[in-house]
Amino acid sequence: MYIERSLQRIVLLDESAARDGLVERLRLAGAPALVVAVDWFQALTLAEQPGSLVLADDFFFPVPEQCRVPVVHLARHVEAEGQLPGAIDSISRQAAMTELLRCMRYAFDRQQMLTALARAATDDPLTGCSNRQMLQDRLKHGMQRALRANQPLAVLVLDMDNFSHVNDTLGHTAGDGIIRQVADRLRSVLRATDTVGRIGSDEFAVIVEEYLNAANLMLVVKKIVAALSEPFGVGSDSMLMGCSIGVVTYPEGGQSADSLLLHAGLAVQQAKAQPGCSYHFYDERISRQAHTQIEFETQLREALRSNELELHYQPRVDLRSGRIVGVEGLIRWRHPVRGLLAPGEFIPLAEETGLIIPMGYWVIARACHDLRTLQRRGIALNVAVNMSFRQFLDSRLLATIQRLIQKTGIDPRMLEFELTETAVMQHPEKVQDTMAGMVRQGLRFSLDDFGTGFSSFVHLHSLPINLLKLDRSFVRGIVDSPADRKLVAAMIDMGHSLGLEVVAEGVEERAQMEVLRGLGCDQIQGFFISPALPFVELCYFADAYAMGREDVLKSPERLDSKVTQLTGCRSS
Repeated sequence: MYIERSLQRIVLLDESAARDGLVERLRLAGAPALVVAVDWFQALTLAEQPGSLVLADDFFFPVPEQCRVPVVHLARHVEAEGQLPGAIDSISRQAAMTELLRCMRYAFDRQQMLTALARAATDDPLTGCSNRQMLQDRLKHGMQRALRANQPLAVLVLDMDNFSHVNDTLGHTAGDGIIRQVADRLRSVLRATDTVGRIGSDEFAVIVEEYLNAANLMLVVKKIVAALSEPFGVGSDSMLMGCSIGVVTYPEGGQSADSLLLHAGLAVQQAKAQPGCSYHFYDERISRQAHTQIEFETQLREALRSNELELHYQPRVDLRSGRIVGVEGLIRWRHPVRGLLAPGEFIPLAEETGLIIPMGYWVIARACHDLRTLQRRGIALNVAVNMSFRQFLDSRLLATIQRLIQKTGIDPRMLEFELTETAVMQHPEKVQDTMAGMVRQGLRFSLDDFGTGFSSFVHLHSLPINLLKLDRSFVRGIVDSPADRKLVAAMIDMGHSLGLEVVAEGVEERAQMEVLRGLGCDQIQGFFISPALPFVELCYFADAYAMGREDVLKSPERLDSKVTQLTGCRSS
């Protein structure tokens, strides 16, 4: 870090007879502390004190290469005045004392500025570590040394986990303080020959050279983990921070500085899968996975443009009437090579890359179009679609939905949005505001995967929710497990006490349906009724179900052959 200083000491190198008179005049003029040296070795030793400058007579030029302090040339004759190599400025010894002092202060300030500019080009201003450019430069030189001497070299990239949460909750000043502590701890456990660089907001890189063997490298990694596992001071408080470290060795992990840093970063992502401060060593398999993911992301972007996405619908059945009362729209990707992909194979990538937002708007538009077709055919079904939390916070959401409703002319009361329990617990005020705006448009909400999150009874009561959907994990064991039945019964009772209908997901057997009916569950959804169907097949299914829904509940196998025989459903 650069610290501004003022001129505090003048080291005088002067062999002339007028030296003593010059010293006296400088003192009378109020010059800073003044010391006399007999040669450059002594002068540089005396100038090690911060804030020093050397005033050197002609006799002592040229300036040694190792000199790092500002030097002013003291010319014996006016005609000799002129800047010599190594000097920042030159002035005649016949000059007035005020002019001489002004010259020296100017030279000192100029050296300070040049030093600051040089450091700004190589150092991180917050921590004093190398910046990315300097780190890459040192890494390239380190690789050359390792190759010549046949010595090992390793690159460690470390990332502080959830650091953005610190900035968001405690402020950037607290975040900067933690970053400085991280840098200090890294320097405290590493050798002077190792390089520490800050390459991102909360990301550091370390170059470790000549560690001799893998055991020593592991020792270095464990020292770093131990140092960063300790609590960080935040004002009068302290907090624990997780960190993820990726380790790559040269030349096995890459042949260039960029590839080493890239592969260490990939290893960081693997380390993040483990809790707390953890580390992961890079291997080629990680690189192949990363390249595959990049290619898959490109294909997913193309799928959005090329109409490769489909919306399939899984029916919901009312247990009292036996009628289909709604469907849940589930996105599918008809991949040109891999075939039909389920959401779990591409939704996590869409969330990570931000594609979930345009994908979500496609789902809403498709659902509105299909709901219009159902309404024109006289089929009264609620159409529910899942909404990611990221899209729920998008500023364009309300306006986009309103435009789609107006364009398609659907009854908004038949359009339903499913939010997960975890989503509604994040930023609750923002969630309530957005839900209120959507409710004013006539839209409905259901709470998906109920029981898997940590929502409170009071919080649920304050949200405009119409349905609770019990997660399939609770339904799976209700036939054989009395404990599971009691748990599901309690959840159904709680939903009813809130004035909500309860839907059980993942119903695959008649026995599960009968238990749920006995517990007072309102609706069921699952493979026992039907898997998710393309829209055209849903129309077939709705027609077949309407003609004999009791038979369907008793023998769903008969429905399969019945559906395949029906034709004539067209979307408009």
